[in-house]
Amino acid sequence: MDIILYNILISFLVIFIGYLFGSIPNGIWIGKIFFHKDPRDYGSGNSGGTNVGRVFGKKVGLIVIILDAIKAVLPLYLIWLFLIKVPLYNNLPLMPDIALKYSGADISGYMIQWPVYWLSVIGSSLGHCYPVFYKFNGGKNVAVYYGIAVSSGWMFGVIPGIIFFIVLKIKKWVSLASVSGAWFSVLLAWIWALLILAGVVNGSNVWQVNYGPALECNYVFALVMTFGAVILTIKHRSNFERIKNNTESKIKWMK
Repeated sequence: MDIILYNILISFLVIFIGYLFGSIPNGIWIGKIFFHKDPRDYGSGNSGGTNVGRVFGKKVGLIVIILDAIKAVLPLYLIWLFLIKVPLYNNLPLMPDIALKYSGADISGYMIQWPVYWLSVIGSSLGHCYPVFYKFNGGKNVAVYYGIAVSSGWMFGVIPGIIFFIVLKIKKWVSLASVSGAWFSVLLAWIWALLILAGVVNGSNVWQVNYGPALECNYVFALVMTFGAVILTIKHRSNFERIKNNTESKIKWMK
């Protein structure tokens, strides 16, 4: 029972850490410090990179997008490193690394045996979209979502990124392209997770989708990516309403 309680407490702690990082309002800070304006007062009314780019220019928007992606990726990897490297329980780290987990070795001595670090992404998504420091009015989760997808593996980031640009090229709507790419990433995440559950692929073979033996992209990852895509879609409700009314702005730099 103690192990279950510890797992629950650590889960909430991981989400909270992710939320604090996600709440860092890069777009708002850059707007107020360098331009003396709040980007939420203009355009679509949010602080994400797309709207910041409309208000302050493409280069500034790109900087915000990169910073917003980093604020989600950084806590994820820091928490992962802490959990697999720092001995805190039975002279062991709190959880085994992925190679040990799928090696057939006895891992019963580890407190955590599932990739709890993915929960930080839930926190980052909520913090980015609903930052506690700025009246819960933030971005639309695009940079956070794609930052996690790209850093998790080429299958989940690069391929959906291609879908993003195809939709953007055809329709010229960033909102539609963002949502389309995100849900395609969800589809790939679930396909990979189900292949692991079915024993078709070994969960430790992350090199097949990832950049090295690091994060475990199993059903927990798929659930988290689904959550992120749902939040991203909800935050784009007004965009889809404008698309329906044919009043949504189209990008002009992609001919």
